[in-house]
Amino acid sequence: MVEFFELHPVHGVVKTRSIKQSDMQKCPHFIMVAEHYRDDGTCKCNDPEEQAMMIREWGYSAEDFK
Repeated sequence: MVEFFELHPVHGVVKTRSIKQSDMQKCPHFIMVAEHYRDDGTCKCNDPEEQAMMIREWGYSAEDFK
């Protein structure tokens, strides 16, 4: 399991999410951002909106998704 945490101003370190390592390894780009994964563990690499964000913000290109 890969566990994600955030720093909360009142509660300190708070666990936000757990994702199976095996699910993350299925992602073609092995993205290590919790929001990139759906609740069922699948990644969003096939989602057009996620692809657009990855191109715009993370430096991927359209060729990366062919």
